[in-house]
Amino acid sequence: MHVLSKQISKSLGLIFILFTLLIVFRTNSIDKKEISWDVFGYYLPLVATFQQDDALLNDRSWVEKLNTEKQLSGTVYQISSNDDGEPMYFFLFGMSYFYVLFYFIGDFLASWTGNATDGFSLPYQLSLVYGCMLYTLIGLLYFRKILREFFSENITSIALLLIVLGTNYSHHMSLKNLETVNVLFMLSTILIWNTIQWHKTFQFKNLIWIGMSVALMALVKPSEILFLLLPLLWNVTNKATFKDKLRRIGTYKFQFLVVILCCFLLAFPQLYYWKIKTGSWIYDTYKNPGVGLDIFSPHIYNSLFSYRKGWLVYTPLMLFALTGLYFVYKNNKKIFPAVAISLFVSSYIVFSWTEWWYGAGFSNRPMLTYYPLLAIGLGFFLKEFLKWNRVIQFSIGFSMLFFVFLNQFQWWQLRNYILDPYRTTKAYYWATFLKTEVTPEQKELLLVNRDFTGNNQFIEKQKYIGKTCVYDFFSGLRGGCFYSPSEEEFGYSYKVPFSEMTKKDHVWIELSFDYKSTITEQPILVAFCMDRKNGAYGYTTFELEQDSTNWKSKTIHFLTPEIRSKNDILKIDFWKRSPSNLWMDNLKIMVYEKK
Repeated sequence: MHVLSKQISKSLGLIFILFTLLIVFRTNSIDKKEISWDVFGYYLPLVATFQQDDALLNDRSWVEKLNTEKQLSGTVYQISSNDDGEPMYFFLFGMSYFYVLFYFIGDFLASWTGNATDGFSLPYQLSLVYGCMLYTLIGLLYFRKILREFFSENITSIALLLIVLGTNYSHHMSLKNLETVNVLFMLSTILIWNTIQWHKTFQFKNLIWIGMSVALMALVKPSEILFLLLPLLWNVTNKATFKDKLRRIGTYKFQFLVVILCCFLLAFPQLYYWKIKTGSWIYDTYKNPGVGLDIFSPHIYNSLFSYRKGWLVYTPLMLFALTGLYFVYKNNKKIFPAVAISLFVSSYIVFSWTEWWYGAGFSNRPMLTYYPLLAIGLGFFLKEFLKWNRVIQFSIGFSMLFFVFLNQFQWWQLRNYILDPYRTTKAYYWATFLKTEVTPEQKELLLVNRDFTGNNQFIEKQKYIGKTCVYDFFSGLRGGCFYSPSEEEFGYSYKVPFSEMTKKDHVWIELSFDYKSTITEQPILVAFCMDRKNGAYGYTTFELEQDSTNWKSKTIHFLTPEIRSKNDILKIDFWKRSPSNLWMDNLKIMVYEKK
């Protein structure tokens, strides 16, 4: 008993050492704007409810004002809309559930210390940062419990060290601990551990935790409802075991009904909000045609091997975890289908997301949610590894140590702006490989720099080659120029498929023209966007000055957004929001492609 206690204390001690390191690093890396960008969107329901008395988000003006004053993000993308154009929360309520306790702690501390009780002062931010570290600790503790179900204390400890230090875990559980992946990792460990326990004892408490974990994961990130496959398929290996699982569900049907009711109660605030705002109990607020699922054309290669954000490029240690799935099959066939199918389906969805690089994360951020499952593969690999001869052990052991070093070094490069979180290319990656400095010449190898405010300026024209797409003097049209009468809403429109403009990933559009218009209540807008069957994305507008007597010259530049499909169409419209006569001449559209 004393020996067992000593063994258990070893891995627990390791967890608290690792957690202490994460806390220390997080303390030294606190930002002045922790509540910004996506985190601002997750936090928004709390501000709306407890600060603005606008829980339903009926007025977006205060959000825009708040964003302008505090500069929380480039645009207010955290607000979506219903079919009538009324504002709605873009993100679901899941993360605000996990923030709410720390919001109130921050509110108390702000009042007690004389800081602004506005939801954003330092006490609120610190309360959120350190409060969410509690979720990191819970996730680590359950992670250890899962590993101990299958492996010795030594293998558990090694697997913990490798995952925490050799992957993107450290980055996202420290610097990015306010984001969804921290909570999702914790919930996935709770779900997996309770799945294991329920299939041993069939206790009601484990079933409750399974249901609540799945419901909360879906409220944080809807696609994670697929994690339900894990408990459904656990111990299912053939038709007979599947029928046995169905009989087991029937035996405990009352427990399952109670769990379903609990899940419904957790989801009810979100469902009721959708019902009030849209008339429907289920509503998709992710209204962005430029972002979505490409189910039939997943970005598997890029997600795994791209130098921009490829998972196995930046987290090569997980190759051993993937290899370990073979040993899961070989040594524990009862759990292999559940683990393998859950990983395959969930990864396929992750790789199918249009924005497969997932923002500014390190490596492939969403894969972190599945590390507790992949760690089972890693553990079985380590178990087999200990049986092999010394030469193979040395080679693999050296590779693991190098991958841990590489992960930590590249994380340092990311924090010191040597590795770019958005724009890294193959050429840039190898030019800066294991480098501690970056030269201006090397920076030329990066992808195009995009301004997230949408106010991109074409300041590097010399690096592009221009070609004329349209050049029209409009000779002979109503007095030698183009004329659009006031009853026409769109004065002039132009469309061209992206594939006809370039084979590269972006172009700059230069639109120049002379114009004159009648003065109206709302000025004419020149609107640019990429158009596809699901709608327009990358929508950008430019306002024209009004002058009914003099001709004016105008030049506008537009950088195409991240293209979802080469078949998408560039669309340019002159939009007359109020009835107006418009005259145009000397219209020229130039396309600039990188040399």
